[in-house]
Amino acid sequence: MAEGRDTHAVAVLDGKLYAVGGLDDDDNCLSSVERYDPALNAWEAVAPMAAAVGGLDDDDNCLSSVERYDPALNAWEAVAPMAERRTLAAVAALDGKLYAVGGYNDDDDRLSSAERYDPATNGWETNAW
Repeated sequence: MAEGRDTHAVAVLDGKLYAVGGLDDDDNCLSSVERYDPALNAWEAVAPMAAAVGGLDDDDNCLSSVERYDPALNAWEAVAPMAERRTLAAVAALDGKLYAVGGYNDDDDRLSSAERYDPATNGWETNAW
């Protein structure tokens, strides 16, 4: 990677690895995204983002915002926000839906809730399954 980062997210899309956000050496939030192509054995910068799924703003407030990346357009777009603001949630995709599980709220309480995003309806459900 061109930029050192920690507490970032990593995802695989179309056989490429994406390193998203995180913190720099001075603990500043990063909006940058880098993509690794194993066929080329190379990293490249792609469109930056504000927050992929929740996270923190520059004032350490939790976010409910969610953005998705379109590799064909090299662009991020906002989708429906989560019902609950959270940071450090575990996020996974399963059967075409996105899950945000646990994390912390603005009071630094550990969350036991989970939310599921359905791209077909652009909506979130909270522990409804």
